[in-house]
Amino acid sequence: MISKEKAEELVDKYVTTEWLKFHLKESEVIMRALARYLNEDEELWGLSGLLHDLDFDYVNKDPERHVVEFDTILNIEGLEVGSDIPGEMYHAIKSHYEEHPGISQKRASRLDYALSASENISGFLVACALVQPDRKIKSVGLDSVLKKLKKKDFARNVNREYIYDIEKAGVSLEKFIELSLEELSGIADEIGL
Repeated sequence: MISKEKAEELVDKYVTTEWLKFHLKESEVIMRALARYLNEDEELWGLSGLLHDLDFDYVNKDPERHVVEFDTILNIEGLEVGSDIPGEMYHAIKSHYEEHPGISQKRASRLDYALSASENISGFLVACALVQPDRKIKSVGLDSVLKKLKKKDFARNVNREYIYDIEKAGVSLEKFIELSLEELSGIADEIGL
C-alpha cells in the first residue's frame, strides 16, 4: 500500500488550493478516528480520506471529470490499483461520487459509507465553525450541528444523506459528529479554525 509520505507528496503535487488541502486533512483525521472506533485499518482508512479528492484541482473542479481523472493521476504516477492503491481504497474513492454517471462503483462497504460521510461532515463542520462569533471549531457543539443539519438552507451543497449514511458503517450520527468535532479540534491550528 502507498505510504503516508507518498500520499502527502501526491497531495502537494496535485492539490493547489489551500481549502482543498485542509479538506483532505480533515477527511483523513476523521477517517482515522472512525477506523480506531470500528477496529478497522487506520492507515487504509486515513489514506482513503487523504486521497479521495486528489484530482479535484487537476480537473479544475469540473464535476464532469472529478473522480474519473483519479485514474489518470495513478497512471502518471505509475501507481497500481491492487498493490499501491488497495482495491477497497480505490472503490471507496470512486464510490464517494457514485452519482456521477461515469462512475460504476456504488457505496457498499463500511469504508465506502465512512468516506462519503466523513468528507461531507468535514465541510459541514467547517461551515458550522465559520458562523460562530470566534470562527473556531472548538465553539461548535453537538446539539448545534444536529439542528443545523435539519436546516436545508445551511451549507446547502453538503450531501446530508451521505452524512446520515454513517449509520450503515455502524456508527450513530451523534457519535460520528462527536468524533469528527474532536478530531478537527485537534488540528484546528493546521486548518485555520
